[in-house]
Amino acid sequence: MPEESSLQLQNTLLAGERAYAKQGIENRVDDDHPISSTSAPLQPEVKPERALNEKRKVLHKPRIPVIKLREPSKLEGVEVPLPPISGKIIRTVSGDVVFGDGKVRIYCASEGPWGPLQPLADYPETQEIFIAEKSGLINVTANISGRRFLVELPRELIVERLAQRIAIVSGMRLSEKEPQASGEYCGWRVNVSLPQLSGGWQIAAARVVRVEPFKEHPLLLARLLALAAMPSSIAFAGPPGSGKTTVLIGVLREMVRVWPHLRVSIVEEEPEIALQVQGPNVISYFSFAGRRVTDNIRATRRYDRPDVLVVGELRGEEVPSWFEAAGSGIPVFTTAHSVALGDLLRRLNSLIQASGIHGASVLDVVRVWVVCGKVIDSLGSVKRGILAVYTATPDGLQPIYKPGRYLPEDKFLELLPPELQLSINNIYDSAGVYSSMKEAFGATVGDIRFEHMDPIPLREVQGV
Repeated sequence: MPEESSLQLQNTLLAGERAYAKQGIENRVDDDHPISSTSAPLQPEVKPERALNEKRKVLHKPRIPVIKLREPSKLEGVEVPLPPISGKIIRTVSGDVVFGDGKVRIYCASEGPWGPLQPLADYPETQEIFIAEKSGLINVTANISGRRFLVELPRELIVERLAQRIAIVSGMRLSEKEPQASGEYCGWRVNVSLPQLSGGWQIAAARVVRVEPFKEHPLLLARLLALAAMPSSIAFAGPPGSGKTTVLIGVLREMVRVWPHLRVSIVEEEPEIALQVQGPNVISYFSFAGRRVTDNIRATRRYDRPDVLVVGELRGEEVPSWFEAAGSGIPVFTTAHSVALGDLLRRLNSLIQASGIHGASVLDVVRVWVVCGKVIDSLGSVKRGILAVYTATPDGLQPIYKPGRYLPEDKFLELLPPELQLSINNIYDSAGVYSSMKEAFGATVGDIRFEHMDPIPLREVQGV
């Protein structure tokens, strides 16, 4: 079949690779014009005397992409018939990302590590990519700029081959004995599952990117660091995907920057926090070959003597060793999944007492609780962030922050001891250290709303 005829077929979106008409295309983003699967019509021959007028008309015509044919790659299967789409085009170095009708369509011009998904991975606003294959159906979704989109490809994605490529390059050990593995792949934290575990090949990827969770809340950052300098252990609680780890990383990163000589030990099942918090005095432990988080917590306490201990996530078996570390005077940062703070307190207390530590309470060793939340809109937008920050006091949990409200400065300073364990430029008194941190983070109180907030009784928090 002649090449021109094949280009005019609606169903020949061969991998979506396109070359744009050169006339007048300079912008990287084009809005609200049709993206067609057919090629642009051939222009009739123009007589010399009409050349200038015809050129002016062309510059004002809609820019219609032209699809350039190429052979499918090893990661692509059969062609998928797609209807024309109108929307915004984002150009990347490897192809185009087209937003329209609540979906995202990927047109790849040159493949990379992600195969035909490379333009999606290259787009800096892409935060997460989820790929699932079940019963022969392949679903690809992406979280872009805080919103979830269904992803369309002109050719079927061969998920198994992409998963195998990721596993080989990142060094994952996938087998029938270990049907799930995680690793870092080209700047992404990727988890791959075999069909016997998830019913089909499954890939979940999150971009490893530096996020500034306190960019709009420098005063809250200064308060959290002042509490950590007491020292205090801090727990970051909330449902999955609510930003707990992101907030922890934000606090820890600034803590390492302000006090670069602190010896920080990070203990995780899989590298996540350690990928984004690094320094000459930061050491990391990961679980492998049957070595548990508990084993690593005890090892780092004994041999490294850290000034700050970070436990990536509390799940079960590591709770007693985490509790022992926090009770020994080492400030410990950790995250924990929970629907509500009261539920988390009850669960942790049960795990602690079940380990043989009777009569103990998690509030005996953890003073600061950062509660995060997440809201998913019907249109796909996802909002996540800090809902409240509490400190444990004899009267209950004292709020020091809720969205748009802060505990007054004098009341906050009453929660700190006269001197802190961590000083700044030989300043040890809590008011001086706190003031120095506010100045360093550019925290001003001019537009801050301060409000008296009563402590919440512990019996009310724990529902007893």
